[in-house]
Amino acid sequence: MKVFTENEVDIICSAIYNHSSKGTTHSPFDEVLKDADVLQHCLYNPLFDVLEHEKARYEKLKSEFGLGDLKTFCRGL
Repeated sequence: MKVFTENEVDIICSAIYNHSSKGTTHSPFDEVLKDADVLQHCLYNPLFDVLEHEKARYEKLKSEFGLGDLKTFCRGL
């Protein structure tokens, strides 16, 4: 379909490849996907505990967005 340039395909593939490496910093695009992945895992079912390997990133996201306990908030929805 040629919707993306070769550079855009490389950026997308890198983000997909690195999205499970939550403890390592990669490109800004990679980091956005990792953050979205953690938020989806944490908010999909607020009754589940935050996974150990995602806790640091989850806490950083809460701080960056100035949010309290997102899981408690989501349980009330």
